[in-house]
Amino acid sequence: MIVSRESYTWKLVARSTWRKLAVCTLALFAVPAVLAASRAADEDSQKVAGAATLIQTGKLDDAEGRLWDVLTRHPENAEALSLLGSVRLQQRRFAEAETLLRRAISLAPDLLQAYLNLAKVFHAQAETDKEVATLLDAARLAPGDAEVNCSLAAVYLKENEFQHALDALERISGGRRPDAALPLLAASYLGLGRVADARSLAPMIAARAAKNPGLRVEFAEVLLDFNLTNDAITILEMAQKQQAPSAELFFALGRARERKGELALAQKDFRRAVDLDPHSITALQALARTLAGQGQWEKSLELLGRARAAAPTSPDVLRKFAAASLHAGHTAEAVDAAQQLVKLRPDEPEALYLLGVAQLQNADTEEARSTLRNFTKLRPQDPLAFLALGMVETSLRDFPLARANFEQSVKLDPNQAEAYYQLALIFRDQGDNRGAISQLEKAIAVDAQRAQTHALLGTLYLLERDYVRAQEHLTRAEELAPNSPDTHYQLGLLFARLNQRDHAQREMDQFRKLKDKEHPAATPPGGRPAMSTPPYPPS
Repeated sequence: MIVSRESYTWKLVARSTWRKLAVCTLALFAVPAVLAASRAADEDSQKVAGAATLIQTGKLDDAEGRLWDVLTRHPENAEALSLLGSVRLQQRRFAEAETLLRRAISLAPDLLQAYLNLAKVFHAQAETDKEVATLLDAARLAPGDAEVNCSLAAVYLKENEFQHALDALERISGGRRPDAALPLLAASYLGLGRVADARSLAPMIAARAAKNPGLRVEFAEVLLDFNLTNDAITILEMAQKQQAPSAELFFALGRARERKGELALAQKDFRRAVDLDPHSITALQALARTLAGQGQWEKSLELLGRARAAAPTSPDVLRKFAAASLHAGHTAEAVDAAQQLVKLRPDEPEALYLLGVAQLQNADTEEARSTLRNFTKLRPQDPLAFLALGMVETSLRDFPLARANFEQSVKLDPNQAEAYYQLALIFRDQGDNRGAISQLEKAIAVDAQRAQTHALLGTLYLLERDYVRAQEHLTRAEELAPNSPDTHYQLGLLFARLNQRDHAQREMDQFRKLKDKEHPAATPPGGRPAMSTPPYPPS
């Protein structure tokens, strides 16, 4: 069969036409799918952007809802995972936050914000090494990024690595250096002893303070941290004239004036800070501290109670609240706060010690014994552990064990005046006045300003008929604590034995006057004084 050229050509054209029609048809069907995917991607981007805005305004639940909408459809959306990680960070769900952020980084290794959020997770848990490593990874991605280098400098400053902090800050070009970098730069200079360089930042900070008034205060706080108190006061007084009052400003002023010994002015500034921001933890603690220094423990405790309500899981606040409660005589509240502190910091020896002291003062002696024995396991060389345990055993009337603990305390530290005093009480109660006197003389050699030591020593010398030494120590006790009825009672007995009737009568009159004002459960004349509180460990 012969096929003509025309017929063959027509068939080729027809075949080509059908192919084009097929391609066009497929394209027509594909266009809606592409458009739908594009619309979905745009919708996801809008939801992620909206979630970021909600997070910035603190609306975490709404933000989380939007992010889950995105992740349900696209579980590998790295930006959504990073933002959900930041939500978990603010919710203090650190393990979940870390998992989400590490997943985001694995999906998008160049997502800078995920690294920054992960560093914040480690910062919140005081995992400094991990925080530094994460920020260094971020710095490799964006060597000159201001937020990365400021965060890195802040971590280095916390570790007193001033040169590393300065190196990080100098990676930010001067023109792009944000306000937050300037106080960090000042701290880096001062840590390296470059005081003139730190002071040279003052004009730049003053210029920027027009738009950012808090910058002056931050700079002044750095100067205070490095004991440049006069420089700080000059800047703060200028800020007081040129900007609106703020809690931060008056707190810094209070710090500066407290540093200079101007305690009345410092207290006034701290009170003003609290008035401006009733929930400022730092201002509440500072005002509480000044009141405690004046012996106003009830007022101090009220302020610390407010701080505790504002920051119920703050170990620092709980520690101070427990100590103030003990001083104010609210031992049950002290136990409650110390127990919460131990739950938050189970491996912190000082927390156990504070709980043991609180239980001892609250007459929970068996619990105190258990707590303090656990403390001695953590700190077997700490003289305070054995001092406190000795007091517990005294309360349980196990005097041989109490004596062994007090002796171990002074063996570890011969300057434990309270341990000598407690040993003296044991010797006295066992009828060994000479042994008691020997311990009290050691206590006075360590601390000659304790009225109760002089009072007991004077009383024992009176019993031993050593009237010269009895008068010496009882008179000194009266000078140190003029409102102690027992001291006036013992002086009355002494002067009666010395046949100085007028002096004896005056002392007895003063004893009765003070006794009438005293709490009904006061110590009877010559009786055993109330249990002392073991000293608190430095924290």
